[in-house]
Amino acid sequence: MRGAVLSWFPLFLFLSESWAVKLAIQRRPQSASSLRPPKASNDSDNDLFDKKNQVYAANITINGLAINVALDMDGGETDLWVSPPEAIPSFNDTKLKLTIGYGDDSSVAGDIGVGKFALGQDTIIPRQAFLSVNNDSVGSSSPQKVNFDNGIFGSWGIGFGSNDPDTSRINQKVQTAFGANTTWGQNALASIFALNQTGSDYIGLSLSRLGDPTDTADGSLTISEYDSDYQAVANSPRLPLSLLNLGSWTVPLDGLSVNGKRINWNSTVLYLPTGAGYTLVQLDLGMPNIVMPAKQAAVRVHVFNFAHLTEFGVNEVWIVPCNASIDVVASFGGQDFPIHPLDLTDLKIVTSPDGTSNYTACVGTIIGAVTTVSIDALFGDSFLRNVYTVFDFGTGGNTKGSPFVQMLSTTDNSTAQSDLITVRSALMANMPLELSPIELVRILNGTENSSGRARGNGMSWIGTISLLVMLSSIY
Repeated sequence: MRGAVLSWFPLFLFLSESWAVKLAIQRRPQSASSLRPPKASNDSDNDLFDKKNQVYAANITINGLAINVALDMDGGETDLWVSPPEAIPSFNDTKLKLTIGYGDDSSVAGDIGVGKFALGQDTIIPRQAFLSVNNDSVGSSSPQKVNFDNGIFGSWGIGFGSNDPDTSRINQKVQTAFGANTTWGQNALASIFALNQTGSDYIGLSLSRLGDPTDTADGSLTISEYDSDYQAVANSPRLPLSLLNLGSWTVPLDGLSVNGKRINWNSTVLYLPTGAGYTLVQLDLGMPNIVMPAKQAAVRVHVFNFAHLTEFGVNEVWIVPCNASIDVVASFGGQDFPIHPLDLTDLKIVTSPDGTSNYTACVGTIIGAVTTVSIDALFGDSFLRNVYTVFDFGTGGNTKGSPFVQMLSTTDNSTAQSDLITVRSALMANMPLELSPIELVRILNGTENSSGRARGNGMSWIGTISLLVMLSSIY
């Protein structure tokens, strides 16, 4: 299948076999380099951008109007909705009303419209259904409204069921109203796959990592072909999807190691055979962190030296030295995938309870939450930024059959720690003072007065931590 390529690497051109799709993105200069610096560019036309390491979005057009939409792989999300500040030109309003709800109790509502959908200049779907969302239906404090404030005016679900017409709420409404043979209501990704019936149906995903959390940066999404930089993924083991958790990209994890020591991690998944020798992990674009069930008390990475547990907002978090050396490796299909230390902590500015002082803090991104009995962990963007991942739906071409996942490591563990120090040192040079975790926890808990603590430059110290295996209930 000749694929639709979304590449945010502007100096690289996909030639001959593919549609070369070049989409507009937002980008601001990065103040520091991370592990894999973005390729040089004097052209702002790219396709996928990263907002604060939280939201990954692509630029699409509907009837000629360019719209940035968040990419959503959460569970079975398969619908496309938009709510741009400008009116979409002359689209067909079917008057079919639909509300799309999310697990956090937020929702969007509007009418199903039909228009010309395009990725770049060459990948065009003449008639594609989408939900035209009424802005008034979006709550002022909802994640969707936050996205609006960041220039993202919609969401494109590319979840596991994207190539299954029965999973799309839009398609269900359309086929009920216009007949079961109507195809323009299916997901836009399924419409792209249908452009060539002989090709394999898969997407390839590489996520960017921001050096500066206030910047935007590049990423890579390819459809039905590999990003040229990661062709070697074709030789990676095919990870079968779990039959116990249908409807999501859930794969077997061989194990997890911390500082070179394998963690004894027994699965708590219901019906998984005792002694199976693996755990089940769901891969989820859109979840910022790595989430493990509260039952996994023997797995959560507990920072032993210079790290302390405290409340941060409504959550409990581990305060970690911002330049801490953390070596965590996940193993899938007999291959190791190191997780960059920049992805294991988040850089934040916190204010003392009396409101007089700001401090720099780094909090762990491996969090705890009660999840379903069908997975042992959810690996979100904190993990996915370290791999090029191919999600094959198993519905077409020479890979037709059972769906599977392939991954290729993109993190060089031998240089990751020096990258961390370079990035964090540059960022923190103009940030408030970083205290030791125990000092900061005492201030946040009100057991130590912040008087005399003022905004400063850089770190008060650089710590190297070792990791033990414990669980904290954090999320």
